[in-house]
Amino acid sequence: MTPALIVALIMAGAAGLIIGARFRAPAIVVATFAVVTASVVTGVVSGSSLKLILLRTLYPILTLQGCYLIGLGLTALFDRATNAPPNVADTSAKRPARQADVRKPDRNS
Repeated sequence: MTPALIVALIMAGAAGLIIGARFRAPAIVVATFAVVTASVVTGVVSGSSLKLILLRTLYPILTLQGCYLIGLGLTALFDRATNAPPNVADTSAKRPARQADVRKPDRNS
């Protein structure tokens, strides 16, 4: 693996983690298009064969998508931990009034 490919994989992985943690799904489509475009243009300019261009395009795409899923999973895991429902035994949490708890006004008042 060339140093340029290693740098591309690291950048794609970092972008995938950030997109998974902060943005919605359409952002990954745009990022994938950007990775494909950059990889193909780089391969054509360097004069690589079609097979090499396809492989050097596939690796960053898979890295981007995989890191996106990891970022999405970590975000969901941390959101679940921070937004956990209150403990059932916790009496300090105010429960909403039920219909039976609400006193109906008298007709004479």
